[in-house]
Amino acid sequence: MSKAGELSEREIVARRGERRLVVLVSAFGFLVFLALFALLPGVGPIFRVFSLPSTSMMPTFKVGSYAIASRASYGYSRYSFDSFELPISGRWPALMPQRGDIVVFRLPRDRKTHYLKRVVGLPGDRVQMIKGRLSLNGELVPVELAPVQVSVPDDKTSPRTYVEKLGGTSYSILKADSGNGFSDNTPEFVVPAGNLFVLGDNRDNSTDSRHQSPTYGVGFVPAELVIGRIVLSF
Repeated sequence: MSKAGELSEREIVARRGERRLVVLVSAFGFLVFLALFALLPGVGPIFRVFSLPSTSMMPTFKVGSYAIASRASYGYSRYSFDSFELPISGRWPALMPQRGDIVVFRLPRDRKTHYLKRVVGLPGDRVQMIKGRLSLNGELVPVELAPVQVSVPDDKTSPRTYVEKLGGTSYSILKADSGNGFSDNTPEFVVPAGNLFVLGDNRDNSTDSRHQSPTYGVGFVPAELVIGRIVLSF
């Protein structure tokens, strides 16, 4: 029997167990907090939420919808975050988007502006629009009329919905049938090293790599300006 004011062996063991439990619960809670912080869109280092105010990516994304970009999909660059620049050059690790990916990037002529487009050309690719059709490395990318048509309010060009097949990726685009629109016929662009060629899915209403003016359009997109790949929309 213990003396007055002293703890019994059983009480000592119990208190040690309580301390271990507190430490374990605190460590687990801290890990959960870190995980939630890392995954929280717009705040953590992995995801970032973007709004879609224009029709340039219809029918894939509706006006007013939101998209979540994964910053980690292609590694990080100095431009991956809004409020600060990372002290690195290029991308780390040096990963490149694939044809068909939808990416968010900083506009080359105004790096405070974010654009969301689909990658169709990689470094060294020859890209051209011929009567509204995408040509890649001298071959027209297959398209077919979509079984379900999407209407675009207030669009006087009355575009039709097509399914474009780029490599192993299929996706819907909007295109008027005339083939004589402002951006339907272009010279052949050769994508420089370290750059991407991007298009909007609404081909008659998108400012993208077809437009190479230093004061208008997008031009080629340096890979280091890509923030991430779109992984979810709502």
